[in-house]
Amino acid sequence: MSSPQPNELLNLTARRVPWLFWAILAAAGALVWAGCLLWMDGQAGRLWRAVLFNFLFFTPLAGGMVVWSAVVQLSRGRWAGSLEQLALAGRGLAIPSLIVLAVLWASSGVWGPWNQPLPQGWWLNRHVLFARDMLALAAFWALASWYTRCRAAGGGKAVGALLVVMYAVAFSLLGFDLVMGLDPVWYSTLAGGYFFISGMYAAIGAWALLAAFRRDGTADRLHDLGKLVVAFSILTAYMAYANVFVIWYENLPVETRFLVPRMNYFPWMFISCVIVALVYLGPLVLLLTVWSKRTRWFLAAMLLLVLAAMWIERWWLVAPTFSLEMRFGLPELSALAALLGVTGLAVQAAARKLPQIVVETSQP
Repeated sequence: MSSPQPNELLNLTARRVPWLFWAILAAAGALVWAGCLLWMDGQAGRLWRAVLFNFLFFTPLAGGMVVWSAVVQLSRGRWAGSLEQLALAGRGLAIPSLIVLAVLWASSGVWGPWNQPLPQGWWLNRHVLFARDMLALAAFWALASWYTRCRAAGGGKAVGALLVVMYAVAFSLLGFDLVMGLDPVWYSTLAGGYFFISGMYAAIGAWALLAAFRRDGTADRLHDLGKLVVAFSILTAYMAYANVFVIWYENLPVETRFLVPRMNYFPWMFISCVIVALVYLGPLVLLLTVWSKRTRWFLAAMLLLVLAAMWIERWWLVAPTFSLEMRFGLPELSALAALLGVTGLAVQAAARKLPQIVVETSQP
């Protein structure tokens, strides 16, 4: 039996390095988080909420990548080409995200606000809340898997249309329950819409970032993805502004409960300014030119900045509801490392298992 040649060994090592990196990152993050849970007295709620906001970042991002494939197909776009398979790999987070949501459900008595009688009655009973969220998320992932199989066979338009609607329904519900529901007194009819639109924004940013590291991520394709990033940054900014404008115009004091700690208390007001600058307005300025969207390294750097700011925005949605004191450290970073590693492993595994999808490409 012949021994592997040097080139074969290099290729084998190159294939294994990403798997090893994601596995080490996930294991190290989980171990540090567990250590914090054991040794940081009185911090259990903070640690579980760190898992929550990381779940709220990665799950709509991965699900949104699959939805973007459906959006491109439904709009008769042919520009994505082989990059469409990269978007469909977001389906890999289906099982891990459901497991994390189940763990959050089991621990919700420690970190959630639903352990007391609430004016909403049974609707915000924690078991009813998590049961409907589990059902909605499982239905979305089942539809995403069905769409992926149909897309591999060359079809999927009808299922894709259902998938887009299901994403809006499922992630609006998650936004209402797991962001707005953290403060049972506060309510906003726009919270769900903002959450699923911002999830699509994070998803197009992640898809474009992955495409920037691929050979088939040509300048033309990166340009198209960059334009979508700018468009959804504007749409997300509009959804955030619409929420604030309605509170001011209609004089709704009860809805200011969300805004007051984030806009009137330092350092949360500083974090709010960072989010406005990087999440809402950053891409409009930084990716305005054709050069910025067609230059691989610049686009990748800007997308990393935007996604990092979106992760901060998810933390900003959750943490000030429970404490005006800004606490940031190992609990938040270890949860990030664990879920980022799991997401990397899941997406890479899904990309390997996906059948080759033949797509028509636009003619030059």
